[in-house]
Amino acid sequence: MTRDQSRAAPTGPDDGSNLPTLDRDGHSVLDLDGYIPFLISAVGNKWSRSSSGLYLKEFGIGVTEWRMLAMLAIEPRITAYRMCQVIGLDKAAASRGLKAMEARGLVRSWQEDPQNHRKLIELTDAGWVLHDRIIVVARRREALMLADLSRDEVATLASLLRRMHKRIPDLLAIDSQDF
Repeated sequence: MTRDQSRAAPTGPDDGSNLPTLDRDGHSVLDLDGYIPFLISAVGNKWSRSSSGLYLKEFGIGVTEWRMLAMLAIEPRITAYRMCQVIGLDKAAASRGLKAMEARGLVRSWQEDPQNHRKLIELTDAGWVLHDRIIVVARRREALMLADLSRDEVATLASLLRRMHKRIPDLLAIDSQDF
């Protein structure tokens, strides 16, 4: 059976989900054209990699550092823990990024309470200048990616993604014994 023949006969799963599947030699396999985790991941990974390459070349920082700069612009004087929590960054990656940005004079950190070991972080004037340069590029890239969608479709997409994002704690709470 060719790939096109197997794609012509999508089947639904028996688990009650909306998961699109295909029959492949008697096995139910994912239909990547409709498998949401794949689509989100593929778009996100490719978008991030291309952004990171561009930002490294043009601004000397990667997408992880850009996300942290953007977060500090949105919510100044926060902890690294808070950034990781909101953005979903790995603690080690955040720590490396913050050290590099602090060395470049883009952020500053300080410990407000000696009893609390967490440091507060904020953008420096140089960090704000870099942020203001990158945000123009980031918004143009977003506009390019959304160019084929209407305003209503963009609003719907954002709404759907926010609803999915709210389910992340549920996803994190399950393990294989739940299935």
